Amino acid sequence: MNESLNLNQPVKDMGPNELKAYATLGGKQHDEANKELERRWRSYDDMLPHDEFVSIIDKAARESSV
Repeated sequence: MNESLNLNQPVKDMGPNELKAYATLGGKQHDEANKELERRWRSYDDMLPHDEFVSIIDKAARESSV
C-alpha cells in the first residue's frame, strides 16, 4: 500500500486509490468479524441444536437493503 493514502478523511473526498484501499480494509474487517462470530457460535456446539451458522452481520446488511 502507498503510505500517502489517507483513509481517515470523509469518503466523498477520497480518490480512486483511497476508495479501493478503504473497501479492501472494510472487507477484511467484515471477514474477521464473521470468523470470530462463527468461532463463538461453534464454541456452543455441544449445547445448541446443530444449526448452520448464519452471520448476523450479513443478515443485518440484507435487511437494511430491503
